Amino acid sequence: IIVSSRHQSAIIKIGRDKKVKWIIGSHEGWKKPFADKLLTPVDASGKPIACDKFMNHCENKFDWTWTQHTAWRINEKSKKGDVYLTVFDNGDGRGMEQPALADEKFTRGVMYKIDQKKMTVEQVYEVGRKEGHAYYSPVTGLARYMDDKDSFVVYYSTSGLSGPSGGMKGPIKPHPYLAEYKFGSADPAVLMRF
Repeated sequence: IIVSSRHQSAIIKIGRDKKVKWIIGSHEGWKKPFADKLLTPVDASGKPIACDKFMNHCENKFDWTWTQHTAWRINEKSKKGDVYLTVFDNGDGRGMEQPALADEKFTRGVMYKIDQKKMTVEQVYEVGRKEGHAYYSPVTGLARYMDDKDSFVVYYSTSGLSGPSGGMKGPIKPHPYLAEYKFGSADPAVLMRF
Protein backbone atom coordinates (compact mmCIF):
# COMPACT_ATOMS: atom_id res chain seq x y z
CA ILE A 1 0.00 0.00 0.00
CA ILE A 2 1.34 3.44 -0.89
CA VAL A 3 -0.05 6.20 1.31
CA SER A 4 0.06 9.94 0.64
CA SER A 5 0.24 11.44 4.12
CA ARG A 6 -0.51 15.04 3.13
CA HIS A 7 -0.05 16.73 6.50
CA GLN A 8 3.30 15.02 7.06
CA SER A 9 4.43 15.83 3.50
CA ALA A 10 5.38 12.16 3.24
CA ILE A 11 4.68 9.24 0.93
CA ILE A 12 4.86 5.92 2.73
CA LYS A 13 4.94 2.34 1.48
CA ILE A 14 3.46 -0.26 3.82
CA GLY A 15 3.97 -3.94 3.03
CA ARG A 16 1.56 -6.84 3.38
CA ASP A 17 3.24 -7.53 6.73
CA LYS A 18 1.87 -4.12 7.90
CA LYS A 19 5.39 -2.68 8.29
CA VAL A 20 6.71 0.55 6.80
CA LYS A 21 9.08 -0.24 3.93
CA TRP A 22 10.16 3.26 2.90
CA ILE A 23 9.28 6.95 3.27
CA ILE A 24 9.70 9.73 0.71
CA GLY A 25 9.99 13.07 2.50
CA SER A 26 12.15 15.54 4.37
CA HIS A 27 14.25 13.86 7.05
CA GLU A 28 13.39 16.49 9.65
CA GLY A 29 11.54 15.28 12.73
CA TRP A 30 11.51 11.53 12.08
CA LYS A 31 12.64 9.23 14.89
CA LYS A 32 13.45 5.51 15.01
CA PRO A 33 12.18 3.18 13.74
CA PHE A 34 10.86 5.39 10.93
CA ALA A 35 14.03 7.48 10.45
CA ASP A 36 15.70 4.34 9.06
CA LYS A 37 13.01 4.09 6.36
CA LEU A 38 13.66 7.54 4.83
CA LEU A 39 14.92 7.42 1.25
CA THR A 40 18.13 9.13 0.13
CA PRO A 41 17.85 11.43 -2.92
CA VAL A 42 20.12 10.51 -5.85
CA ASP A 43 20.78 11.77 -9.37
CA ALA A 44 20.23 9.76 -12.57
CA SER A 45 23.57 7.97 -12.12
CA GLY A 46 22.68 6.90 -8.55
CA LYS A 47 25.04 9.39 -6.88
CA PRO A 48 23.66 10.95 -3.66
CA ILE A 49 22.54 14.56 -4.03
CA ALA A 50 23.89 17.15 -1.59
CA CYS A 51 21.23 18.49 0.78
CA ASP A 52 21.10 20.56 3.97
CA LYS A 53 21.13 18.96 7.44
CA PHE A 54 17.50 17.79 7.36
CA MET A 55 17.38 17.31 3.59
CA ASN A 56 14.76 20.05 3.28
CA HIS A 57 16.69 21.77 0.49
CA CYS A 58 18.69 19.76 -2.04
CA GLU A 59 20.80 20.49 -5.11
CA ASN A 60 20.08 19.50 -8.75
CA LYS A 61 16.47 20.79 -8.47
CA PHE A 62 15.57 17.71 -6.42
CA ASP A 63 12.64 18.41 -4.13
CA TRP A 64 10.33 16.46 -1.88
CA THR A 65 6.59 16.89 -2.10
CA TRP A 66 4.88 19.27 0.29
CA THR A 67 1.23 18.74 1.34
CA GLN A 68 0.87 16.47 -1.69
CA HIS A 69 -1.96 14.46 -3.23
CA THR A 70 -2.29 11.42 -5.50
CA ALA A 71 0.84 9.34 -4.97
CA TRP A 72 0.14 6.79 -7.70
CA ARG A 73 2.32 3.86 -8.72
CA ILE A 74 3.03 3.64 -12.44
CA ASN A 75 2.67 -0.06 -13.13
CA GLU A 76 3.90 0.21 -16.74
CA LYS A 77 7.27 1.66 -15.66
CA SER A 78 7.79 -0.16 -12.35
CA LYS A 79 9.98 -3.25 -12.43
CA LYS A 80 11.02 -5.67 -9.71
CA GLY A 81 12.83 -3.60 -7.10
CA ASP A 82 12.06 -0.23 -8.71
CA VAL A 83 8.84 1.68 -8.18
CA TYR A 84 7.82 4.72 -10.22
CA LEU A 85 5.32 7.16 -8.70
CA THR A 86 3.54 10.28 -9.88
CA VAL A 87 2.60 12.84 -7.26
CA PHE A 88 0.73 16.15 -7.20
CA ASP A 89 2.96 18.39 -5.05
CA ASN A 90 0.71 21.18 -3.72
CA GLY A 91 3.83 22.99 -2.48
CA ASP A 92 2.60 24.50 0.77
CA GLY A 93 5.30 24.68 3.46
CA ARG A 94 8.01 23.81 0.91
CA GLY A 95 11.29 23.22 2.73
CA MET A 96 9.46 23.16 6.11
CA GLU A 97 8.85 26.91 5.92
CA GLN A 98 6.55 29.51 4.40
CA PRO A 99 8.15 31.92 1.92
CA ALA A 100 8.50 35.62 2.70
CA LEU A 101 6.05 36.38 -0.11
CA ALA A 102 2.98 34.23 -0.71
CA ASP A 103 3.41 34.48 -4.48
CA GLU A 104 6.68 32.52 -4.22
CA LYS A 105 4.63 29.35 -3.68
CA PHE A 106 4.21 26.97 -6.60
CA THR A 107 2.62 23.60 -7.32
CA ARG A 108 4.05 20.86 -9.51
CA GLY A 109 3.49 17.41 -10.90
CA VAL A 110 6.45 15.15 -10.23
CA MET A 111 7.61 11.62 -11.03
CA TYR A 112 9.97 9.68 -8.77
CA LYS A 113 11.86 6.41 -9.20
CA ILE A 114 12.41 4.48 -5.97
CA ASP A 115 15.13 1.83 -5.77
CA GLN A 116 13.74 -0.26 -2.93
CA LYS A 117 16.94 -2.26 -2.45
CA LYS A 118 19.28 0.74 -2.24
CA MET A 119 16.66 2.85 -0.39
CA THR A 120 17.09 5.77 -2.81
CA VAL A 121 14.75 8.11 -4.66
CA GLU A 122 15.42 9.85 -7.97
CA GLN A 123 13.33 12.74 -9.25
CA VAL A 124 12.78 11.70 -12.87
CA TYR A 125 10.52 14.51 -14.11
CA GLU A 126 8.65 17.60 -12.94
CA VAL A 127 6.32 20.22 -14.40
CA GLY A 128 4.72 23.30 -12.87
CA ARG A 129 7.73 24.98 -11.28
CA LYS A 130 8.17 27.43 -14.16
CA GLU A 131 4.43 28.27 -14.19
CA GLY A 132 4.93 29.51 -10.64
CA HIS A 133 2.25 31.03 -8.46
CA ALA A 134 -0.28 31.42 -11.30
CA TYR A 135 -0.84 27.63 -11.13
CA TYR A 136 -0.40 27.30 -7.36
CA SER A 137 -3.09 24.99 -5.95
CA PRO A 138 -3.08 25.05 -2.14
CA VAL A 139 -5.51 22.13 -1.81
CA THR A 140 -6.34 19.07 -3.94
CA GLY A 141 -5.20 18.33 -7.48
CA LEU A 142 -3.71 15.39 -9.31
CA ALA A 143 -0.82 14.28 -11.49
CA ARG A 144 -0.78 11.08 -13.49
CA TYR A 145 1.38 9.43 -16.11
CA MET A 146 -0.62 8.21 -19.12
CA ASP A 147 1.16 5.23 -20.67
CA ASP A 148 -1.01 5.09 -23.80
CA LYS A 149 0.13 8.58 -24.86
CA ASP A 150 3.48 8.74 -23.01
CA SER A 151 2.21 11.92 -21.42
CA PHE A 152 1.85 13.48 -18.01
CA VAL A 153 -1.51 14.98 -17.00
CA VAL A 154 -1.69 17.53 -14.21
CA TYR A 155 -4.88 19.07 -12.82
CA TYR A 156 -4.08 22.30 -10.95
CA SER A 157 -7.54 22.19 -9.40
CA THR A 158 -7.57 25.15 -7.03
CA SER A 159 -5.22 27.61 -8.73
CA GLY A 160 -6.30 31.16 -7.96
CA LEU A 161 -7.82 30.16 -4.62
CA SER A 162 -5.06 31.95 -2.70
CA GLY A 163 -5.40 35.31 -4.48
CA PRO A 164 -7.25 37.47 -7.00
CA SER A 165 -8.57 35.58 -10.01
CA GLY A 166 -8.02 37.31 -13.33
CA GLY A 167 -9.27 40.70 -12.17
CA MET A 168 -12.69 39.39 -11.11
CA LYS A 169 -14.49 41.46 -8.50
CA GLY A 170 -16.05 39.92 -5.45
CA PRO A 171 -14.99 36.74 -3.68
CA ILE A 172 -11.88 34.90 -4.76
CA LYS A 173 -12.70 32.29 -7.38
CA PRO A 174 -10.39 29.46 -8.40
CA HIS A 175 -9.45 29.10 -12.05
CA PRO A 176 -8.31 25.49 -12.46
CA TYR A 177 -5.95 24.37 -15.21
CA LEU A 178 -5.85 20.95 -16.83
CA ALA A 179 -2.55 20.38 -18.60
CA GLU A 180 -1.16 17.46 -20.57
CA TYR A 181 2.59 17.38 -21.17
CA LYS A 182 4.39 15.17 -23.67
CA PHE A 183 6.60 13.22 -21.31
CA GLY A 184 9.90 15.06 -20.90
CA SER A 185 8.55 18.44 -22.05
CA ALA A 186 8.31 21.46 -19.75
CA ASP A 187 5.51 23.01 -21.83
CA PRO A 188 1.99 21.58 -22.03
CA ALA A 189 0.82 20.15 -25.35
CA VAL A 190 -2.76 20.74 -24.17
CA LEU A 191 -3.82 23.39 -21.67
CA MET A 192 -7.38 24.17 -20.58
CA ARG A 193 -8.43 26.81 -18.08
CA PHE A 194 -11.82 26.44 -16.42
